[in-house]
Amino acid sequence: MWLAALLLGLAATAWAQQGAPRRVTVEVTVSHALDAKGEIDPRGKDLNAFLKPQFRYGSLKVIQVEKLDLALDEVGTLELPNGKKFRVRPLDIGPEGVLLSVSVQGTLWTDMRVRNGHLVVIGAERYEAGKLVIAVRPAF
Repeated sequence: MWLAALLLGLAATAWAQQGAPRRVTVEVTVSHALDAKGEIDPRGKDLNAFLKPQFRYGSLKVIQVEKLDLALDEVGTLELPNGKKFRVRPLDIGPEGVLLSVSVQGTLWTDMRVRNGHLVVIGAERYEAGKLVIAVRPAF
């Protein structure tokens, strides 16, 4: 067990010495999932593949796609179609991924570590006749 801890510590040190990235591009996709049968927006293909096994919905429309180029500890803010604010802040970048602090005004506030290029769905808010689905994909 001490060997595993030593190796992890060495990997983290090597990562830091290589000059870990100091900026993160966070792609935020805001979609509208409806119960009514309809089309799946081609821009939401990856999100649909991720969501379909977990949630029931009839159609999916991508409303907004934003790429936020953020430094560590810089806050990126988007206004959602329901008027709430979505915020994301990269806290740390390491060999295990980027640690993101994410919040949806009045609903969600959490930290998560996400690997480079991985899609994570962080929330679903009631909106009109369905739900807003917010997904993030960091690149660094």
